[in-house]
Amino acid sequence: MKICRRVIAILPTAALVLAGGAAFAWQPLAHFEDIDNLRLKDDRLTWQVWVPGESEEGDRWDPLFHDSVSYWNGQVPYYTLSAVTRDVDDCSPAGGAGWLSPHNQVSTVSWRDSTCGGYNMDHAAGWASTFLGYPNGSTVIAEGDIFFNDSYRRNFGREGQMVYDEKSFYSVALHEIGHTLGLGHGVFDGAVMAYGPTHKWHQRLSPDDVCGVAVISGNRGHCPISLGEAVATSGAETGAHFSGYASADAGASAREALRPWQEFNIYATVLIDADHRHWPGQLHVVAETEQGEFFARDADGDWHPHTGGELPAATPPGALGHVVELIILGRNGISRGEPAFDPKHGYRLYRQAQTGFRLGLEGVKLRFWVAYSSEAAPGELIYGSEPIRVEWTLE
Repeated sequence: MKICRRVIAILPTAALVLAGGAAFAWQPLAHFEDIDNLRLKDDRLTWQVWVPGESEEGDRWDPLFHDSVSYWNGQVPYYTLSAVTRDVDDCSPAGGAGWLSPHNQVSTVSWRDSTCGGYNMDHAAGWASTFLGYPNGSTVIAEGDIFFNDSYRRNFGREGQMVYDEKSFYSVALHEIGHTLGLGHGVFDGAVMAYGPTHKWHQRLSPDDVCGVAVISGNRGHCPISLGEAVATSGAETGAHFSGYASADAGASAREALRPWQEFNIYATVLIDADHRHWPGQLHVVAETEQGEFFARDADGDWHPHTGGELPAATPPGALGHVVELIILGRNGISRGEPAFDPKHGYRLYRQAQTGFRLGLEGVKLRFWVAYSSEAAPGELIYGSEPIRVEWTLE
């Protein structure tokens, strides 16, 4: 479905002022952020696994890693992921040694106190690195190495001990596999790829995790939260991609119908067109009611009636990165009281949880349209052709 005519009339009125946001979400491989359609070599990855031993409860690590691979494999059907238990020297320099990876194009999983490059792992329960190969002139993920560690130093220099059980090991394995497939860290707490996910021990991938791999691998049709085809007001083709969803469990699952008493968040993630990255720009969010009224969100999280003219920026000043992630409504979406700085995420968070009752949304249906503008394309707006649909209902 194309974006409705009334929204077309509202969105192109955006005024281009300096704004933007930090790139979190599923930006591929952080250091290689300009790479799009980042595929696996031959669309497959097989890990040589050597994580012997078990927990005090008798949980064995090798089978748990195999289970995590099988789960990922079922979520990304365009890839073939597998694992074999085999004692392989994951730090063999064959093919040329490199920092954090042997670069020998043999994917390995092992139990170590440091990475192959000697990097100390005392700050992490697991570590993953990805080697990019260049067969036939294209850039693909040719190797993925994962290291597990049973003890580490906690944040801020405090001593701590990581003792794996079945739940925690499986969660860390899911997270590290995500890195080897090209995912960075995200800010959605319900996602496996959330920064420092070990306090949650997620056992299932979130829509954001699944969508991230689909988009950066060139398989956008497998993104379960896509907001339709990306459209430019000028009619120009665009490589942008919009996704978003409402959630009652911090992003772990997507919902269109919410109960008025449920705490919720509404998320949007925007892959910026390559020609617009690193230019000043901003995201825009417009909420549409059933009655055809429009409200635009500003960078402070406040909403204002909008009937045309200058459209406010929904993100603070800055340059657009590879990916921009925004909490439209929720703990960091509406300003209520003084925000607290969150060292885990590195920015200010508004702590008050939102519910339909608290916001007066009982029985209300809303559609959220997401767009961005960039000084790289003055006067143009790029937007998702589908909205995020949410209703607060007792039925």
